[in-house]
Amino acid sequence: MSTMGYLGPKGSFSEEAIHLFLLDHSEFNLSPPQLIPFPTIPRLLLACDEKKIDWAFIPLENSTEGQVGVTMDILGQTEHLFISYEFVQPIDQCLLTHEPMPLQQIERIYSHEQAIGQCRDFLETHLPQVEQVTCLSTAEAAQRISSIRENWAAIGPRRAASLYNLHILAERIQDVVLNPTRFVLIGHRLADMSDGNDKTSLLIVANNTPGSLYSILGEFSKRRINLTRIESRPSKRKLGEYVFFIDVDGYVFAPPIQEVLWALREENISVKLLGSYPKALPEETIF
Repeated sequence: MSTMGYLGPKGSFSEEAIHLFLLDHSEFNLSPPQLIPFPTIPRLLLACDEKKIDWAFIPLENSTEGQVGVTMDILGQTEHLFISYEFVQPIDQCLLTHEPMPLQQIERIYSHEQAIGQCRDFLETHLPQVEQVTCLSTAEAAQRISSIRENWAAIGPRRAASLYNLHILAERIQDVVLNPTRFVLIGHRLADMSDGNDKTSLLIVANNTPGSLYSILGEFSKRRINLTRIESRPSKRKLGEYVFFIDVDGYVFAPPIQEVLWALREENISVKLLGSYPKALPEETIF
C-alpha cells in the first residue's frame, strides 16, 4: 500500500480535497493509498523528500490570496520531488462556534492565515473587534475551539463542523464567492506525458541585471509558448534577489520547451524543473 500525506488534522480543506481527488483519479482505486495527516507543509514535504511517504498532497495557490509561500519555497529547495498532478477545489469558508451566539459576542477567531486573508472583508465588516489568531490549519482551529467553552470562533470547512461538533454560524464568508484553491500531488518521478493537455512548472533564477526577466520571457514568447502563471519569491540568499515560478502549456520534452531550456542554459540562467503533469480537468478549472 502506498502512503499519501496531506495537511491535517482531519477536517482540513486539504483532507476534503484529497478525498475528491482520489475519487476523480481511477489509477489510485485498485490500491487506495494510506492517508497520513501532517501538522505543517514543511514536515509534509520533508517526509516526502526523505521517502518516508510516497506522495504529498499540498495547496499551491488560491484565487483570492495567491501563492502559498511556504509550498513554493520548499519546492524550490528540494532536489528529488516533482509535481505529478494538479487538482482545483472550490473553497467555502464557514464561521464556526461551539454554540449559536451573536457575532458581537465573539472575542477571538482562529484559522490558518490563508483562510483569514480570504475572509478579510467579512472580518472587517462584521467582526472588527475580534482578536485574530493564526493556526497551522483550519482543522486545527476548529479542533482548538471545540475543546474550550469560550466566546471563540474558527474559520474552516463544513466538514470540520461535523467532525468537531461545532455550530455553523455563517457560511460562504470568503470575500469572493468563487474561491478555488489549486492543490498539487508531489511524487518522486516525472509524470508521463498525457494526451497532449499538459502543463510544465519551472523555477528560474534570473540574473540581477536590467532586462533579465524580459529576456527570459521573450524566449517563451518567440516560440509561442503560453505562460499560465508567473510568481516571484525572494531567493533567501541576498536582499533584492528573486526567483520566478513559471507555469507553461506543454510537456517538458516537447521541442519548443526544450529549445527554451537550452537557450536559457546558454545564458547561464539557472532552471529547475518542478514537474510536467496533466492539466486539471475542464470541470475542475474554475479560475
